Amino acid sequence: MCSAALTVPCYSQLSTKNKRAERFYEESKKCLQLRDFDRAIKKLEEAIRLDPNFLEAHFALGNAFNTLQKVQEAEFHYRKCIEISPEDRKLASVYYQLGIMDFSRGNYRNALAELEKFLAMNSGRSSQVQEAQKRIASCKYALESMKKPLPFKPVALPAPLNLLPLQYFPVLSADQEQIVFTGRHGITMDKDEDIYISYFRNGSWTMPEAIKELCTSFNEGTCTISADGKIMIFTICDNQIRPTLGSCDLFITKRLGDHWSEPQNLGPAVNSSHWDTQPALSPDGRTLYFVSDRPGGIGGHDIWVTYLQEDGQWSQAVNLGPSINTRNDELSPFMHANNRTLFFASDRHPTHGGYDLFKSERTSTGWDVPVNLGYPLNDHRNQMGIFITPDGKRGYFSNEEAMTNVRVSSKIYVFDVPEEIRPSVVTNYLKGTVRDAVTKKPLDATIELIALNTDSLQQKVVSDGVTGKYLIVLNKGAEYALYVNRQGYLFKSLTFDYQKVGQDVEIDIELEPINKGARVVLNNIFFETGKWNLLPKSITELRKLLKLMQDNPQLSIEIGAHTDDIGSHEFNMELSRKRAQAVVDFLVQHGISSSRIIAKGYGETMPQVSNDSEENRAKNRRVEFKLL
Repeated sequence: MCSAALTVPCYSQLSTKNKRAERFYEESKKCLQLRDFDRAIKKLEEAIRLDPNFLEAHFALGNAFNTLQKVQEAEFHYRKCIEISPEDRKLASVYYQLGIMDFSRGNYRNALAELEKFLAMNSGRSSQVQEAQKRIASCKYALESMKKPLPFKPVALPAPLNLLPLQYFPVLSADQEQIVFTGRHGITMDKDEDIYISYFRNGSWTMPEAIKELCTSFNEGTCTISADGKIMIFTICDNQIRPTLGSCDLFITKRLGDHWSEPQNLGPAVNSSHWDTQPALSPDGRTLYFVSDRPGGIGGHDIWVTYLQEDGQWSQAVNLGPSINTRNDELSPFMHANNRTLFFASDRHPTHGGYDLFKSERTSTGWDVPVNLGYPLNDHRNQMGIFITPDGKRGYFSNEEAMTNVRVSSKIYVFDVPEEIRPSVVTNYLKGTVRDAVTKKPLDATIELIALNTDSLQQKVVSDGVTGKYLIVLNKGAEYALYVNRQGYLFKSLTFDYQKVGQDVEIDIELEPINKGARVVLNNIFFETGKWNLLPKSITELRKLLKLMQDNPQLSIEIGAHTDDIGSHEFNMELSRKRAQAVVDFLVQHGISSSRIIAKGYGETMPQVSNDSEENRAKNRRVEFKLL
């Protein structure tokens, strides 16, 4: 709410004829100059009691109450002013104040009329004129938006969630089996703020528990997690146990099995001496977006970005730039699991009032123009913090209930995301457990997702060293190679064609130790039907095989190629031999001694499965390598 000036319109004479009322009014002016609002208000109220149509007294009371943020009382006296003298140009600021009040409540038609009346009465170029012009544009925008409401029916999450007085900023793992949020045991700021976690098991959520490794007697909150739920970055402010560089800093913790590591400050490359908070991780936990009010930004609060480098350090944070940030505030970023769609809050104009939610799609050339998510997802209140599931179908947010500007409750809600605002690319997840193929012991292994059409790394995660569990997300509309790597083991190669459709998949992966006789299928070696020339998208797999040979100079291998049962035995034997030789030729051309490699064609003689369907024939058409 904008505070009104404590001056009164300059009239040649006061509107009242009551001398006692005039005396109380003059005495109130002296009290206002001393900022003694209580005495001033009592004197003005006495003046109005003596003369209910005392225009100047109503104006002064409206200003006093507005300064004290007593909006209802201020509005009563402002409306009395324009009831007494509706066309008085000296009351232009009253129309401005009423317009601001109606806009803040979502009474857009009233606000539009009042602000336009203010402009008609005011010929200057004051800050109020500029603000009125912005609010008028927002009123018109909101009224048009309300003509095309989106289907939006949020439902509060059931018990045992939402049992705290306040819970907010929810985030979920990609498989939607974990929810993490900030919670408070009371509505006042002296109540401790902690990070809570709940698991979806047997069709319902478990009782939320504060994460003991993270919680102190000071506040911890506003967190983000990677898609697999194993990396968390959260906010700590003014904490004497975990010192900060500024008023609020970002800290990182990682989960191993059921335990979280001691949080570490992300350091001066990310944090500053200012306010750094509201983090948002990319799905693999290697890109971090966050909000800061540090110098060098575009507006008051901007979104910044930093990247995890190969040496394990975070890069120097940089401003996300003018495509996203404005001279206003940008807050509460959320990066969708597709790693392309950024959701955030902003009070840029026009909005429905306060902070609206926006989204922007990242392209090869930068960020698209942000799009307002529309009504009624956005309304006259502040909207901040949203989470959209990888498939784009469900959204989560927290909704506050307030009385006289004080939060009395905050609950987490879920809703079906309207088609119009879903991410342009939706995502599926692949998860499972990595084990030693011999001992069956869980392994921590590096898992890389590479887009075959561009030979580019999309994500890189590590399976849990205690449980062996992993989770990685795959965007629809692309063809992928997945590699599971661990020193002392042969890499595992998987292929996923999500160019048209995709689905969530659970696959347990067993890695073969580097021992004689170990055999691995190269699932991302591709040929044209009936030919032996390597297709360009095979380069990713060929480089992986090349690196294995370079890193292990003692290895000798057999490259074996297999076909299905289509065609004659002689043709298949020759085709498979030439395909195996094509792989050998690539390795030799890149420096691997021919004495370490044997090419062998097996034709259709060693099928993995029966050749009774096209799906099975595809499995039988394969290239393998075996350690000699």
